[in-house]
Amino acid sequence: MSNLPFFSINVQSRLINQVIILFYCLAAYKLLAGMWLFQLEPFEFLVKKDVTGWWFLQTGLHTWLLDNRIGCVLMDSLFYSFPLIVWLVYKGRKKQVWVVSLAWLVVNWLYVQAYVQFPTNSIEGHIAWLFLPLLFAFANHSERFYYVMHALRYYFLFFFATAAIWKIRQGGLFNTEQMSAVLLAQHKAFLVAWPQHWFTAFIYFLVQHQWLSYGLYLVATLLELVFLAGFFTEKYDRILFGLFVLFLIFDFIIMRIPYFEVLPLAVILLFSKYQLQEQH
Repeated sequence: MSNLPFFSINVQSRLINQVIILFYCLAAYKLLAGMWLFQLEPFEFLVKKDVTGWWFLQTGLHTWLLDNRIGCVLMDSLFYSFPLIVWLVYKGRKKQVWVVSLAWLVVNWLYVQAYVQFPTNSIEGHIAWLFLPLLFAFANHSERFYYVMHALRYYFLFFFATAAIWKIRQGGLFNTEQMSAVLLAQHKAFLVAWPQHWFTAFIYFLVQHQWLSYGLYLVATLLELVFLAGFFTEKYDRILFGLFVLFLIFDFIIMRIPYFEVLPLAVILLFSKYQLQEQH
């Protein structure tokens, strides 16, 4: 008999509550940071090598949002209200939660595609909101919820570990000048606009000391590779979660990339220790 705790309705509710709380904490942070769609005042859009993005462009929604403050407010309202709606349905009429969750999935897909078409962030930073509605869709069936949760766990591990594999495949890991070049490309606008800022001095210090910047690149790559362990055991999932949080913090400090919205997907690692109770 396994000593691992069983997955229950209470555990499922805790996971759902934590995801919803995280969503609105991130929403508050983005509002204060001026990162809601209506605050960005988009006036141009980017065409990226993304098949789903090309499909989205066919809707024409991106052109409707150009310099359309009311449209952006409408999109923000839908995106930021739907998690609460889904949560209320889950608490009150659980059998209908799959319908609302699928509607949430459509809203999220449209919003995220619109958001990343403008010069804001890459779609990778929003994968949690592209996939988590699928988890909520099975909230009325604990067993299916459990299996979808673990499928999303594997997807998260794949998402993070393949970042390291990509660095190796592209040869960046074997180029000691790689990180210095990345820093200059990432912060070029800031370096020009704020030459006297402490962060500018910090970036130039890293660029000029390639052994140090490459060391950071190497550590980040090794950290990403560590997540491959999750494919073989769930024993270290809590450690992996802590490492991921550490990665997010340093990625924000050094690269100024706010990937915090991936965090709700990583929270699943904290619940992988629970096992499904066998039905007799």
